[in-house]
Amino acid sequence: MLASLATRLARAGANLTVERTDAPPLAIGAHPGRARVVFRDAAALAPLLRGDHLGLAEAYLHGRIDLAGDLAEIVKVTDVLAIDESPWDRVRVALGLLLRGRRALNRDAISFHYDRPPDFFLPWLERWRSYSHGFWSAPDDDPADAQARKLQFAIDALDLRPGDRVLDMGAGWGSFVEYAGLQGIRVHGITISREQHRFVETLIRERGLPCTVEFVDFFQYRPRERFAGAVFLGTLEHVVDYAYAARFLAEHLAPGGRVYADFVARCAGFRTGRFLSRWIWPGTTSYVDLAALVRALGDAGFHLHALGDDGLSYAWTVRDWARRLELHRKTLAERFGEPAVRAFLLYLWGSFHFLERGHTLAYHLVAAREPRRAAPHARTVATTQANANASPTRP
Repeated sequence: MLASLATRLARAGANLTVERTDAPPLAIGAHPGRARVVFRDAAALAPLLRGDHLGLAEAYLHGRIDLAGDLAEIVKVTDVLAIDESPWDRVRVALGLLLRGRRALNRDAISFHYDRPPDFFLPWLERWRSYSHGFWSAPDDDPADAQARKLQFAIDALDLRPGDRVLDMGAGWGSFVEYAGLQGIRVHGITISREQHRFVETLIRERGLPCTVEFVDFFQYRPRERFAGAVFLGTLEHVVDYAYAARFLAEHLAPGGRVYADFVARCAGFRTGRFLSRWIWPGTTSYVDLAALVRALGDAGFHLHALGDDGLSYAWTVRDWARRLELHRKTLAERFGEPAVRAFLLYLWGSFHFLERGHTLAYHLVAAREPRRAAPHARTVATTQANANASPTRP
């Protein structure tokens, strides 16, 4: 069984060596020295042989499997294992929705993922602390420049000026709040993460930004005045009710107001896999259904001004996060525990693999209540972004 699996892994392009206590090392691929998987006992090998993706990941989290070298090679095992949720996983989520409701499950998911001290995240994020993808011009781009390019793109796409008031749904670690606030734009961030709320509140005070942040659920938020624009930077994955979001924007954006959003998506099967839903994003978090999102915006009277493919930009972003996390691995494991660091390493390297292979998709869009009015020969927002993302390495 292991030999058969090794053959399939080699066909998937994996290059690694498998070590066990009771057998010689098994070399896979043309360059097996790139990575090493060490099974500490026979029981740790069992999930691999039965194709149990979650059991295999949990054996690694609990130290019964060790990984070394290039983890991007090792996560190629997901190409030969079934990783989607089981019928029981879907029943469990459905029961949670029935008994507790979507908003309660969403709060739990945000708390589970984000309510760690910022010192867990900040060492592996770049200068702007953005927890969504940047716009990369090449694989070796500076990650801070890539994030600044995306943040400025959002500002330009929304046609924001100093003094304009804009909603940042999610707020994160204050990337858009700081970047736009330094230009005099009055960003109002909302979040249901207490750690992020405290962090952004301190950031605003210490940098003297003309911005505010509020601890409130998006589905319970009732703005007192309209916004000139809104940004959803990697937060639509937590807003499954696209019709509600579109109606909210139609009601609370000023005439001429626009929305910018970036997100991950899949062609089909929008629920996350078993490992992600257990250890990274529990609850109702899901990939964005692009067709349903565009349809909901259209039903609410919005026009789609731009839609861009950011798959490789997101792949290079999470690759950079993973590399930085590996640099700080020892320190973070001492503070937050080895299982937490291992879980995020699997999450980030797995995300890189899926984005690079095109199994996971990433987009940005710009929409407005009014049709786009551009001069016949003007460079459109979409064309500008396509040129920015162009790379000779793009497949």
